[in-house]
Amino acid sequence: MGENKIVEKVTIDERGRVTIPKSIREKYNFIPGEEFEIIDENDKIILKLLIPNQKTVKSSGKWGKNTFLKAGESTFGE
Repeated sequence: MGENKIVEKVTIDERGRVTIPKSIREKYNFIPGEEFEIIDENDKIILKLLIPNQKTVKSSGKWGKNTFLKAGESTFGE
C-alpha cells in the first residue's frame, strides 16, 4: 500500500524561514496568518496546523443554545 506524498526541496533562509511550496499550500488550502506547531519527532520535523477554537454566542431567540457567529465557522461531526 502506497502513500500519497509530495516531496519538494526547500531552503532555509538567513532568518531561519522555510517557504511551504505552492503545491502543498494549494493542496491544503493554507492561508496567510494560519499558525502551526512544529514537532521534532525522532528524525522528522512535522508541521501541524493549529485549528482555532470556535467562537460561540448565546442566542436570545427561540433556539436558546450556543450558535456559531457565522455559518462558515461551524463544523459538523459526531
